[in-house]
Formats: sequence, structure tokens, C-alpha cells
Amino acid sequence: MEFVPGPMAWVVDKVLERHHTQYSMLDIHLAGGDCVTYVHETELAAMGKRGSPLFPGVKFGKGTAFFTRNAQVLGLWANQITAEEGQPVLAVLFRDGDGVRATPAGEWQSKMESMHRGFAMVECDTGIPMVPRPKSEAWLLCALRAPGYANCTPLEDASGNDVSPNSLKKQLAALCDGKDPSADEQAEWVRAGVVDPMRIDMPSFKAFKQSLHTAAKNAGLPLLP
Repeated sequence: MEFVPGPMAWVVDKVLERHHTQYSMLDIHLAGGDCVTYVHETELAAMGKRGSPLFPGVKFGKGTAFFTRNAQVLGLWANQITAEEGQPVLAVLFRDGDGVRATPAGEWQSKMESMHRGFAMVECDTGIPMVPRPKSEAWLLCALRAPGYANCTPLEDASGNDVSPNSLKKQLAALCDGKDPSADEQAEWVRAGVVDPMRIDMPSFKAFKQSLHTAAKNAGLPLLP
């Protein structure tokens, strides 16, 4: 499957470029380089079935076992690639916090912890949970609505239900003349700097950035000034 970077992939790339690498790995990928690999969640599930049995993590909560297992499988894959190629792999596990309703802070925290737990269970110290609360539109709206990047935390308590009268998806469409922006359009916002991840100030985004910085440090990438 050809990997076409979406908006969240570009968010990862921009944060890495600014704070760790000084170059864009996605630009290299799009130019024909081989430094980025995409694993679809269906393939991730298939990888889990093909591999050895994993700790289910159900004792930590039935609702988070899925996230724990996803992190385990992705962490094992990253460890394998690292061993085969002799290069550390940053393993970003992206999941929206909730696509049905506004995600309670405790539930979002449990999902984050389940991913960290899954990576730790397979001794992958370069795993990165990326869980917007309640979903990725909140991060984009933080930048695009007026005034940009101001008072964004309340967006995390907005409805993630797309049919809700004031859903995040509808708010985003309202900024685009009533039309739902495509994934390519959203990706271009981040790539071109219309959405600047460096300016997003939200608890779920800060948690993602901290996880990325820790994983990058573990991979030998220093934090740039």
C-alpha cells in the first residue's frame, strides 16, 4: 500500500524537524527515500495474529486492552527493524481519543497509559502514543479558528460525534465554506505551515510531544535548542 502522508504524519514530521533532525523525513520519503514506513491498523492486527501470543493487558481494563496490544505489536515490529538494520525506529501509534463523544479526561489518560504499557511490555523505548482528545480535528481547529492558537484546551471537551450539531468535524467544515476538507487538504495545511504544530498548546498535544521527545532521545536524536 502506497503511503500518502496525512495531517498527523506531517505533524510528527514537523515536530521532529524543528526539535530533533533539522530536515523533513517525509520530504525525503516523497522524493523516493526509504526512511518512513506506514503500517495500517488492519495490517497491525494481522501482524499480531501472525506473531507469538502477547500479554492481553485485560487486567488493566477491558476497554484499553486493544490499545495495549496495538502498542505491543508495533513495538515488536520496531525492535525487529532496529535489529535487522542497525538503526533505531521511532514507532508512532496514532489513534483518535474517541470518535463517538467527547472523551473524558480519565478515559483518554487510560488509553495513553495503555499504549505506554504496551510498548514497555515488549521493551520498546522508542514508542510514541499519539492520541488527540477527542480527535485530530481538535488540534487542527486550534490553529485555524480565530483567534488562532488561543484558548484551545476547551476543544478537548468538545463532541467527537460527527453528527453532533456542533461537532469538531462540523466546526472544521464551517471554516472551509461548509465543505469537509479532504485528508490531502488537511495534510497540506500542516506541510505548508498554515497549521503550525509548534504553536499548538493543548494537554493531549503536549503529551504527544513529550512522548516524541523521550523516544527521540532514546533513539539518539538530541533535543535541539
